[in-house]
Amino acid sequence: MGRLSFGWWGLAVLYGLRQPERSRAVRWALSAGLAVSMAGQEALLVQDGLWSLQTGLPLHLCGMMGLCSLPLLWLRPRGLLCFTLLLGAPCAFLALCFPAVIGCSRPFLMSLHFGRLHSLIFWAAVFSFGEKPKPLTLWEARKTLLWASGYLWAVQLCNEWLPANYLFLSAVPAGTPLEWLARRGQGFYLCSLWLLGCLCLRWMRDFWNALPPFFAGFTAAGNRSACSRCSRSTSPCTSPDRESKS
Repeated sequence: MGRLSFGWWGLAVLYGLRQPERSRAVRWALSAGLAVSMAGQEALLVQDGLWSLQTGLPLHLCGMMGLCSLPLLWLRPRGLLCFTLLLGAPCAFLALCFPAVIGCSRPFLMSLHFGRLHSLIFWAAVFSFGEKPKPLTLWEARKTLLWASGYLWAVQLCNEWLPANYLFLSAVPAGTPLEWLARRGQGFYLCSLWLLGCLCLRWMRDFWNALPPFFAGFTAAGNRSACSRCSRSTSPCTSPDRESKS
């Protein structure tokens, strides 16, 4: 279900980038999908009596990025865009590859909302970056690392106070590669997460910086297509006045 949602929303985003006149409609669709996905998961937890401070707060990275993707789509603050591209989007993609869905009485609906939310986090970042592609600088990557480190520390404090397992800092989800890291101890696990975040920043910066030429050519082709349709519709040979005179 997650893969199907990922592909469908990817086509919608590419359509919005290809047809700039449709970008506002695509932005509204992405925003509505994010809101429905987050609200749907919370509603299922409340319905089953599973919602609590330990399970329902948007402190997981993808929960926080789901909320932040809404202002990202409409305001496009540069700092938030960098954070989403370098950490939010790749983590959302990994969550689709290794889903850790909370159990409830309606697993299909929960999986549906889970897959849609993580797909939209990824494609909202692509859409926001593709509209105005600008390479990510090394200083922006370093600032993202500082923000991510502060976020990790703050969530760890919340986990100890509640107690909870946000960001999977206290216990790892079953069936994921994180289990291998946790076998070597909690300290090794937390340090490994931070080092993996550093590698992710480095690799994703190179990845996104290679895409602006593609986005520029992609949107330019869409603009040429729109201009050609416009010119054909206003061509003298198809003008209603010319047809009436003939």
